Amino acid sequence: MNLSFFNGDQSRRDSKDIGKSHSRTSRRDLFDNRGWTNILLAANVLVYIAQTVSDGKVLFWGAKINSLISEGQLWRLATSAFLHANIGHLMVGLNISNKRRHSLFAFNMFNEKSYVFSGSAMSYWFCKAPAVGASGAIFGLVGSFAIFVLRHRGMVKGTDGDLKHIAQVIALNMTIGLVSQGIDNWGHVGGLIGGAAVSWLLGPAWEVESISRDGRRTIKDKAPIFSLIKRHPK
Repeated sequence: MNLSFFNGDQSRRDSKDIGKSHSRTSRRDLFDNRGWTNILLAANVLVYIAQTVSDGKVLFWGAKINSLISEGQLWRLATSAFLHANIGHLMVGLNISNKRRHSLFAFNMFNEKSYVFSGSAMSYWFCKAPAVGASGAIFGLVGSFAIFVLRHRGMVKGTDGDLKHIAQVIALNMTIGLVSQGIDNWGHVGGLIGGAAVSWLLGPAWEVESISRDGRRTIKDKAPIFSLIKRHPK
């Protein structure tokens, strides 16, 4: 992906229409991400209702239970993220998910699915207890955002504050997980690592490629995935 930024009076005049177009695009993108947020929130609520009316059968069918995963029920690595132990667990997960989704609008649904699997996989390997909840995916979003901020510290304003906030979120939630019973910290760690790894590989990783005489800067996405694709053409 290539982006261009403009400097100078003439460039600002020339970019008025571009700014309007960008504004419309941004609004549309925010609406699209809000739409995905609503879908995810609704899915979690509907699944919880199904848990309740089924007297826990849905919970048993989809929870992360290591012995059943070992027998081949691999879907549990994904479905466990949509299940919650009780109404309080659900409300906390939905509230954090909603805030994080809007802060991380640059990352798509494929990435979030990867975070779900990485958190569940780490939990499967290191935690024998059954587990449910979306916290692994949420930690994946935090890890993904951390990589984005670290890559663009010299390009995006306010990154120092973002990094401080990320560190506080991670430290606080890890501490709660260590001092509380019934919290699967391995799922959190797996989601965090998975989010950081996917974000590092897929980007975005914007770098200034060139600056023209009129102040135009060409920005190119140099995420590692593009180099891998070039090395292995079809």
